[in-house]
Amino acid sequence: MPRTETPSSDPLSGMARPRPGWRVLVLVFVAYLVGAKIGVWLTVMPSGIAIFWPPNAVVLAALIRFDGARFGAIAALAVGAELLADWGSFPPGVALLFGVINVAEATVGWLVLRWWRFDPDFASPADLGKFVVAAPLVGAFTAALGGATVYAVTRAGEASYAEWVRIWWLGDAIGLLILTPLWLGFPPLAAARPRLPLAAAPPRLPLALGKVDAGIAVFATGAAVLTWMAPNFGALLLLPVVLFAAARYPQRWAAAAVAAASVVLVAATTRGAHPFGPLAPADAAMRTQEFLAVMSLVALGLATLLAQLRAGAGQIEAANRQLRVLNDELESRVAARTAELSDANRRLARLANHDALTGVYNRRGWFEIAEREVARARRHGRELAVLMVDVDHFKRVNDRHGHQVGDLALQHCASVLGRTLRPGDSCGRYGGEEFVIVAPDTDLAGAATLAQRIVEAMRSHPLMAADAVLGITVSVGATALAAAADDALGDALRRADAALYDAKLSGRDRAVVHGPDGGTVTPADALLR
Repeated sequence: MPRTETPSSDPLSGMARPRPGWRVLVLVFVAYLVGAKIGVWLTVMPSGIAIFWPPNAVVLAALIRFDGARFGAIAALAVGAELLADWGSFPPGVALLFGVINVAEATVGWLVLRWWRFDPDFASPADLGKFVVAAPLVGAFTAALGGATVYAVTRAGEASYAEWVRIWWLGDAIGLLILTPLWLGFPPLAAARPRLPLAAAPPRLPLALGKVDAGIAVFATGAAVLTWMAPNFGALLLLPVVLFAAARYPQRWAAAAVAAASVVLVAATTRGAHPFGPLAPADAAMRTQEFLAVMSLVALGLATLLAQLRAGAGQIEAANRQLRVLNDELESRVAARTAELSDANRRLARLANHDALTGVYNRRGWFEIAEREVARARRHGRELAVLMVDVDHFKRVNDRHGHQVGDLALQHCASVLGRTLRPGDSCGRYGGEEFVIVAPDTDLAGAATLAQRIVEAMRSHPLMAADAVLGITVSVGATALAAAADDALGDALRRADAALYDAKLSGRDRAVVHGPDGGTVTPADALLR
């Protein structure tokens, strides 16, 4: 599409504003000339009463759309078009005055609207109210005072000054009211609008496909014919068509429906069809103007109100979509943070209950597990074994190879224990180089077997250190929980510790088992029992 405007600077606000190109200026000239010709040919009654005057609306729409940019060019073209349109009907001086007065009318309306910060899209009923006051009332009345003065001088005696004011004012006011919204609604005088989503986009044509629209089209055609031909009731049939367009379609189509109905009604009035009944020409013109004013205000008001409601609904829907996006993002972030917190809690719980060096339970964690296993063994009458494991000559490992190798030795022992124990057994670091084990469902013979298996597993798995292969051995003391109800975990630990002490005194790298009665039992003896 060819470019029709260029930006310029607004001297009042300092902001960039659109500037009309030569195509728009040509359009203003042609539209003004055609509107003036239509005004003279179609809307002027034999009595000289103009029902409505179309051309001023295009000047006002151009001033509003481009915020007064290239005002001189627009004004000069409008005055030139007026001179050309009045050629042969009025003297050149009078035609020149009419052109200046018409430009002044549009200028006054534009300045008042600009001062009120009028929205050309008629975004709210308040904007419609501003437009009605500024253009049809203030602008048209100001011009009517000047135009009536010209008529009073050039056509003295034909009517009073007040009558000339009324004739000029009502004709221009109706023209501005009907046609300015129409010009502001369609390119190239329409402001750029954001493209609506496909689901919310209005139809491209005013009467799109559909049974309702087709029916209204037929009804509108019939109403136009009746208005043209039949007296008394034909004009009223146009009102539901206009209101339907205002309720169903965007504002520019409502303005188009108003303009079309106005042309039909005015044409019927001027040709003597008497759509309001057999009235005198002055009364017929006045009745037509009243009807056009009411129809325009009601239709544009309804279209503006519904447009505001649709815009509000669209904003609410957009806000809801944004809210749903934000909620999804928030839920995603909350889920991610919850997962992070859960993972952190698991790590904290493990750190609280596990030894950081070896990965087995720490003393606190092991005691919690062991107390639960003892309570369960008591509750269900089951066996339970407790073992204590001590790394042989651990101080010698630290002294000869350093504490780093000593840490490796402890980790190695924990690893061998983990592979040797059953899945239900629980191992913890009791302190230093000592480990403690609770083995559920294990009697004294089972404790002896497990203790011996630990000794042999440790003996057969040397530690592969950086500079040497170290044979790590352990001493194990084991016992079983006595059947007596007063045999507690602490009692079993003391017996296991005593058995461990005996294993060390006996030469280390071996297992010793103490029975519930405190007597020493070798693993072989325990197996025989």
